[in-house]
Amino acid sequence: MIQFSCCIPGGSLMPEGVSEVPDSPAGQIVEKCRFLLSVGYDRTECAGGMLADLTPEDLDYLVEENRRSPLGLIAVNSLFPWGYRLADPHADHTPYYERAVRLFTIMQKLGIPYAVFGSGGARSLRENRIDGYHMLSVFLNEIGRAAADRGVTIVIEPLRHTETDVFVTVPETGEEVRAMDDEHIRLLYDAFHMAEEGTDLSCVREYLDLVKHCHIAESPKRSAPGSDDSADPSYNRRFAAELIKGGYDGAVSVECGFRDFKAEAVSSLAHLREIFAVADTVTCTPARDLCEEPVYCKPEHGTVPAGITSAEADGKLFPASPWKDGALVILTAKKGEKLTLTLGHERVGRIPTVERGSFHRYGRDIGTIDVRIGDKLFGSYVTYGFDKPFFGPVADEEGNVFTRVDPDTREHPHQRSVFIGVGDVNGVDCWNETPGHGCVRNQVIRDLKQEAAYASFTVGNIWTDADGKPLVCETSTYTVYNQSDACRALDVEVTFRADHGDVTFGPTKEAGPLGIRLRDELRADIGAGQLTNSWGGVGEGECWSHAAAWCDYYGEPADIGPMGVTVFDNEKNERFPTAWHIRAYGLFAANNLYFKGGLTIKNGESLTYRFRILFRRRPMSREEISDRFVHYTLRPID
Repeated sequence: MIQFSCCIPGGSLMPEGVSEVPDSPAGQIVEKCRFLLSVGYDRTECAGGMLADLTPEDLDYLVEENRRSPLGLIAVNSLFPWGYRLADPHADHTPYYERAVRLFTIMQKLGIPYAVFGSGGARSLRENRIDGYHMLSVFLNEIGRAAADRGVTIVIEPLRHTETDVFVTVPETGEEVRAMDDEHIRLLYDAFHMAEEGTDLSCVREYLDLVKHCHIAESPKRSAPGSDDSADPSYNRRFAAELIKGGYDGAVSVECGFRDFKAEAVSSLAHLREIFAVADTVTCTPARDLCEEPVYCKPEHGTVPAGITSAEADGKLFPASPWKDGALVILTAKKGEKLTLTLGHERVGRIPTVERGSFHRYGRDIGTIDVRIGDKLFGSYVTYGFDKPFFGPVADEEGNVFTRVDPDTREHPHQRSVFIGVGDVNGVDCWNETPGHGCVRNQVIRDLKQEAAYASFTVGNIWTDADGKPLVCETSTYTVYNQSDACRALDVEVTFRADHGDVTFGPTKEAGPLGIRLRDELRADIGAGQLTNSWGGVGEGECWSHAAAWCDYYGEPADIGPMGVTVFDNEKNERFPTAWHIRAYGLFAANNLYFKGGLTIKNGESLTYRFRILFRRRPMSREEISDRFVHYTLRPID
């Protein structure tokens, strides 16, 4: 749970703060800390300058006051004065080290866990950057050991570039701290400096595992949180939301230049309580009947916290997870039912999981990303071992597969389960696997996520010609939901980026980009399958080449029973609704390129496709499929 803290003025080395240590720093600390705690703050913070030169008598007084009634001190900031030269290899570092040891010893006596390494002027590298950085690293390691010996953790604070030339951006500092791999040297987030540097808040959760403390103030004047002179009042709100969604459970400390300490301390606390409010409910009134449908619900107030796993309404529990600025709920409800869903931590359904693996399968060594529902394999994304990646075979919880993977077949061998392909990429065939064909190579696997309501992963692939020359870059995200076998959705989002010059997709029949090859028992020519589409077309003759919002392939194979695969196009896709290259022999592809003409992605630009694939083990009327499509397209979760 996030705690609220406040830095007391007096002895601050910030330009905006008080420049001189008061005559009686111990008395100032006691008075101001007690005030902050009395008005509702959880913790307090003071500057190193207020502690470094305490007399033995003042220190004894401070320790006794803290023993009698804790002062709540969680951190000490401004460790080193501006005139110090911590990165200067020619400076005498003895007094710098002695000051640090003295401060850490006092902190140990007062039970203060965090020492904030801001001190921008003192740590600056100046002209001799290589030697300076080495010296600074050596010094940090030395004082890190001294801090660890006294139960103190140093938190490095990224500062704006006007104050220092090292540890400026969050990514720079985060990567350096991660590389140090020292549990007593961690990271601090300061919302003021981040705003001043224009930091994209998407990086907050990337390094949150390293963060032990936070500061907050308004930019550009470093004024109290909630002040009306903020250049962007939404920045701190978004910063707060990212901390909550990331599960941060440390303190956030007001660090600003006070004009009226007591009045602004009180108003800042009220503002922090507002922007750090945690949502415990979300609401939803379905416009259509829902059956285990992924629904994005945004709270009216507050931020949905990390770690939720369920949503409850009228005694019914549904899987739920944080999602963007709200919650993703796998919801079953009636049309018009007004629901207030209480977020909780119950386990509901079979939780989807995702993990990397490598196996000897299909007679070859392959790499996979395995998606399971509970302990049952739903499908594997094959990253290497074939000429292009694919996802599959896709199976129900009894192991019955919907899709084909047959490495020995000679009939369309390139059509493996769920795949991405285009038969003409700048003249290169990246669909078939005939002599001279292009290849798709996996380069990156990232963002493996497994939550109560969903599991997902993202891959980065490079498409090349037969000689390895890059054609186009592909980034794809696959998401599966905590639903039952009756109907389970797989969302596929594919982005092509023209990073190596213009990319032309030709008007070829051999294209999707989404392709699915169904098991033989679902084929319409030799199996039990039947093709239908959103406007009522039936069979290959009425579905192939025609544009439709969705297409469906359904049958009831002997000894298996009801089995269907439905694909929804997305209205954000180019030239929606797509035309379909769907065949009686089991190919199921969305293809505008052949039926509506090719297209070009200009150098430096991108093109994104989104699809939802339903794998179901029950009959489903055209009306229900249409309802699910309408919900998918009118209430998107992407």
